[in-house]
Amino acid sequence: MTRKHTYIFCLSILFSTISIAQDRKSEKAQKEFESYSYAPAIESYEVLVAKGYSQEAIYKNLGDAYYQNANYTEAANWFKKLFELNDATIEAEYLYLYAQSLKSNKDYEAAALWMDRYETAKTTEVRARKSMGSPDYLEKIERSSGRYDIKSLPINSPASDFAPAFKDKDLVFSTARDSGTVGRYVHTWNNKPFTNLYTASETAEGSYDEPTKLNSLNRKTHETSAVFTKDGSTVYFTRNNSKNGKFSRDEKGVSRLKIYRANLENGAWTNITELPFNGDDFSTAHPTLSPDERKLYFASDMAGTHGASDIFVVDIADDGSFSTPQNLGNVINTEGRETFPHVTESNELYFASDGHPGLGGLDVFATKIDDLDNLYVVNTGRPVNSEKDDFSFIINSETKKGFFASNREGGQGSDDIYGFTETEPIDLICNTALSGVVKDQKDGTPLPNANVILVSADGTTLTEVI
Repeated sequence: MTRKHTYIFCLSILFSTISIAQDRKSEKAQKEFESYSYAPAIESYEVLVAKGYSQEAIYKNLGDAYYQNANYTEAANWFKKLFELNDATIEAEYLYLYAQSLKSNKDYEAAALWMDRYETAKTTEVRARKSMGSPDYLEKIERSSGRYDIKSLPINSPASDFAPAFKDKDLVFSTARDSGTVGRYVHTWNNKPFTNLYTASETAEGSYDEPTKLNSLNRKTHETSAVFTKDGSTVYFTRNNSKNGKFSRDEKGVSRLKIYRANLENGAWTNITELPFNGDDFSTAHPTLSPDERKLYFASDMAGTHGASDIFVVDIADDGSFSTPQNLGNVINTEGRETFPHVTESNELYFASDGHPGLGGLDVFATKIDDLDNLYVVNTGRPVNSEKDDFSFIINSETKKGFFASNREGGQGSDDIYGFTETEPIDLICNTALSGVVKDQKDGTPLPNANVILVSADGTTLTEVI
């Protein structure tokens, strides 16, 4: 073999070796992404990008991973690169995620253009019909705004604090703060410590004392989103799927979320059992009780879910057993995320969503659930909602005081808890009742899932329903 041929042969082996190494790195990043290990997936993909890789899948997954971690600035950056690629075949879902990311960066003009493209591509989706039915959604949100006085709380930490819950006069919440042991266990979704349940007692001055861990409920897993019965004897809460304090994972290596129930005995929480409608291959989370404590509402991505997560409800029988979960339907649920439900004594359902028209990220919405066949969903407006994620809203119907969490600018940590007082009630009644059948103009056949818009005499859109 000549020297020239030897050189070419060696060079070919070198390129082949490099190619195999890069393929392995790409496979590793893809595997991390598919197992919801978004933080390491971001690191792996950005290494590939730094080495000159610019594939469609890399930009898609980078944008999606940042979106799932509520970093909407970076999400918008990678989605922008995705749409700048030539000849890319891009699913409409990424049009929607890009529009949402632009909203969270206050670029509403650009967001509207990309939302129009999404609507054109997916006219049958619930999110698209809701968006098309509310072209003036920003004006509607402003009309709903200004009804809350909010303030940050001293219980917040530099870590994530969220999911507030009432327990008599105490405030129970979820936090990722490092108490000396929790910091050893890091969640690969966001490379942050697992969350524990903490409690803080209200002081005479209306503030809160130093939070402490909630006795006997926390393990080496996520614990979050608690709801207590009125007598304080029972709690429902969210925890990773685990046995004997160790993670149980599905075939993808993911430890799903499950709802658990515990009873208070002699000052300690005992009989911690998971609810029967949980599953090892899907998540159930963020429970809340109806006023009579006969229904349990929660979020899940179980079979029958319209989108990333939906709100479901089960009946609680006298013997403590549960009915089959019922999806609350596509007036509430969309192809996006509906999560963190809360039901008040007035049977008002508050929930977080990025599928209904909002300011960006997750917004808080409300509806009356006395009649699931006649629902009217309202954005709660500013200042509860912002361009970032606003969620885990709870309110006491009598005192009009409550709490919610947000990752908005100006907070102490990635998520902070805010207290509020409602100064004006939200209007959840659609005052015009109409009924009828939508039919095809040509052949008269009924049209299911039609978007019906109620318009005033001056052309203003009053409401819309599917």
